Amino acid sequence: MSKSSSESVIAQWAKSRRFNTAGALFWAILVQVGLLLITIFVVVFVPSQKEEPAFIAHKTIYLPQKELDHRVAQAAFEQIASPPMMMDRIQSQSMAEHALPDMPSLPETTFNPMVTPDMVAPSAELFGVSGMSGIAGEFAGDASAVSFFGIKDSGRRVVIAFDVSKSVLTKADKSGVSVEKIKAETKRLIEGLSVNTSFGVVQFIRRYELFEERLIAGTTSNKQKAIDWVDREFHTSGYSPTQWQRIEDSDGQPELDGVQAVMQTVFEWEPDIIFIISDGGFGRNYPSRLSRIDLDELGRDLQKLQHKLPERARIHFIGFEMKSDRESEVKKIVRKWKGQFRSF
Repeated sequence: MSKSSSESVIAQWAKSRRFNTAGALFWAILVQVGLLLITIFVVVFVPSQKEEPAFIAHKTIYLPQKELDHRVAQAAFEQIASPPMMMDRIQSQSMAEHALPDMPSLPETTFNPMVTPDMVAPSAELFGVSGMSGIAGEFAGDASAVSFFGIKDSGRRVVIAFDVSKSVLTKADKSGVSVEKIKAETKRLIEGLSVNTSFGVVQFIRRYELFEERLIAGTTSNKQKAIDWVDREFHTSGYSPTQWQRIEDSDGQPELDGVQAVMQTVFEWEPDIIFIISDGGFGRNYPSRLSRIDLDELGRDLQKLQHKLPERARIHFIGFEMKSDRESEVKKIVRKWKGQFRSF
């Protein structure tokens, strides 16, 4: 082969080699671009089906107030009713001529956990949460026998409502029932409540003041708080302080006061016994300013409130020097709701 032909073959081979290398490089780049496009499509354009984590807060479970009160009372009973752990002296007996000597005398010790007054129920109340008496208490509805100015009843949810207007306190004093006697009767009723009985106290003229915003259990500490409140807060000036409550609308405008507002508030507690102390001359400022509440209207209001209760509340009334027409109307209300009437 000639030299020129040989160079021609080499040139063609080199050219073919360059073409193949360029083609391979082109296809490699094309494949890389394709893979990049697929990756972008998968990452960017294909939505992920994975859900975002969500925080879910389960509803808080509240035990009924009665169950909580029962557990508190039961825990208090177990604290004081459990017998202290005692150990007898160790003795030995032997067939030998001489027995072992007696153990030396040691001071007796008992385990006395620290008990606060709030944890200890009166001994008369402990039987209401233990043994057969506890079972009997469940069948009896955990009711307390109550007596107030000679009116006796038994219930689980008791409310006392005082009309402390000037006319009532003056008439009560003339009838031989001083403010101190009213306080004493109230405290005696409160002290006699069992731990499984709830109670509330309210005083009113036109506005009203509550001992607590709800009924509370008759524990030792709660009863003492109520007694202290009666001693400290029982109102004798004859007018409603501005800080006392009344029923207002959503705009904060006064809507209802007097005994009607008191009954509307008290019936939200679902009582089964209500004691009202008054002379029957209930006054109000709303909806009519400086007006006297019509007792027929009060009776209709009570009718509506009673029908909202699972069981009708018994309404007792203690009156002082009542006018004959007001006394007659009050007696109708009391009889209708299975209550008792006492007049001074």
